[in-house]
Amino acid sequence: MKTTGVTAAWAALFAVAGAASVFAHDFYLIPESSAPAPGAAVRVALHVSDVFPGDPTDWRPDRTSDFFLLDGKGRLDLKDRVPEGKPLMPRVALRSPGTTVIALVSDPSYIEIAAAEFQDYLKHEGHTQILEMRAKMGAAASPGKERYRRYVKTLLNAEGVASDTALANLNLTIEIIPEAQPAGVRPGGRLPVRVLMEGAPLAGGYLCATHAGFSKEHDAYAWCGRLDKDGRASVPITAPGWQMLRIARMRALAGDERADWVSYWAALTFEVPRSLSEYSAGPRA
Repeated sequence: MKTTGVTAAWAALFAVAGAASVFAHDFYLIPESSAPAPGAAVRVALHVSDVFPGDPTDWRPDRTSDFFLLDGKGRLDLKDRVPEGKPLMPRVALRSPGTTVIALVSDPSYIEIAAAEFQDYLKHEGHTQILEMRAKMGAAASPGKERYRRYVKTLLNAEGVASDTALANLNLTIEIIPEAQPAGVRPGGRLPVRVLMEGAPLAGGYLCATHAGFSKEHDAYAWCGRLDKDGRASVPITAPGWQMLRIARMRALAGDERADWVSYWAALTFEVPRSLSEYSAGPRA
């Protein structure tokens, strides 16, 4: 498979996993603790994996368009944070009690995928409209040339105490927004969420969710479903530990000689404790 303008880490992942790796390779954040003390400096890990939670990878400041937090004091830009350690991660200090949302927006990247693999990828991601467009254009046998960008966020709760900041709209291009407190959900419950694309409900979008330890298979999710006309879904939470919700939106693209399609990816990660008083220090395998 040919790759164009893709980072070395992405190329290595594709080479190792083969054709199945075309599907997801989710991109998300997981901090070293979901319930640090107020004022604590928390390392925030970047994960690029097709098995959740996978292993952290080196931070990519040269591929980052925006990196910031939102808490009770407002928004704070974090792009000046220098990654450290192995793998490279930035440290982020919590400024206030309650929830802190940490968000990252990647720079646009490009990839070219062989025709059959691109068709399988579109089916896997639920992009039925794009499959129909390619069929009508007579392009189903053509490679998929795609430009993509990531919009991801993670939730931290100082000393395990959440606040309404967890429900905030950060005005990202595509965003998964909880409509109830994620810290209050327990296994067997559901989390209502809404997905916005450029500020409007993403009606019919294909949302998936999973949790740490659900599966060792590539691109396996505990639940997937379509958003309703208002961009809403009720996501079942079936186990404690780190959770990931993810969604992608694809459109036809004109005016870019390197791509025929553009996709926008969103992810939200948070931890569900086993009990009201328990928070862990990291993702459970």
